[in-house]
Amino acid sequence: MSETEIPSSGNPVIDGGHRELARLVGEIAELWRLGAETSVLAERLPGLTAAAIRHFEEEIAILGALDDSILLRHARQHEAMIARIDAVLEDFTNGSGALRWFEMVDSIKHMLLHHERTEDGGYFALLGAQPPAPKEPLIGWTRDLSLGVEWVDQHHRALIDTINEIGMLPRPCDLADADALLERLRRITWHHFHEEEAHLAYVDPERAHAHVAQHRQLLSELDRLIFDVRSRRVELSDATSDYLVRWLIDHILNCDKKDFAGMSLGRDTRPMGTS
Repeated sequence: MSETEIPSSGNPVIDGGHRELARLVGEIAELWRLGAETSVLAERLPGLTAAAIRHFEEEIAILGALDDSILLRHARQHEAMIARIDAVLEDFTNGSGALRWFEMVDSIKHMLLHHERTEDGGYFALLGAQPPAPKEPLIGWTRDLSLGVEWVDQHHRALIDTINEIGMLPRPCDLADADALLERLRRITWHHFHEEEAHLAYVDPERAHAHVAQHRQLLSELDRLIFDVRSRRVELSDATSDYLVRWLIDHILNCDKKDFAGMSLGRDTRPMGTS
């Protein structure tokens, strides 16, 4: 299942999800071809299922403008797809072994391609095709970026999505488009920082003090960038987008990872009154 086999939906987020699924299936097929051990192959299965679930959730969110009955039908198709993938993987884990590995991968590949060609294309046509993204997303969500705290990870994903949208703007871009996305990035950032600071002040006031200082510095840097773009002192360029990537990733890896280490995984431990 190569990327060229998948028709473009016209939506960069959905097309990115399709490419990720194609990459994972391709990697699994290549491992089988190279004669990898069954245990090594089996380690890749949960990642494929998780990527499919994440992609399907993104599709439903983007298709939110459609009629409820269409959304329900599409969601049920997704559930059936996950159930079929799980059934194929369970058959393998229960003893079919590597002799049927290629058959399993081929089955999953055809399921995904059929869905993307016959279902996704039709639904996105209803929304109106968007022009293809001029470039690949700047940041992909990886295990290294996850803190294991669900609400923090959700915020970070929203920041990454916005930075990716900024990175996909044409060059040179319309100032109004750049300004709208930068302002959205600032709003999400401010809300996210406020939530993190309230949480850390609740569980560890001493740890919160240094974290607040880091946030103030980051907001100051973002405000300076927004001012420079609005005043046309700088243009939104690939270098600007790369700066935003470093601006966020460095904070997640060097600050958030340390300050949120050891906190309850997935559980929302924010104080009452925050959201």
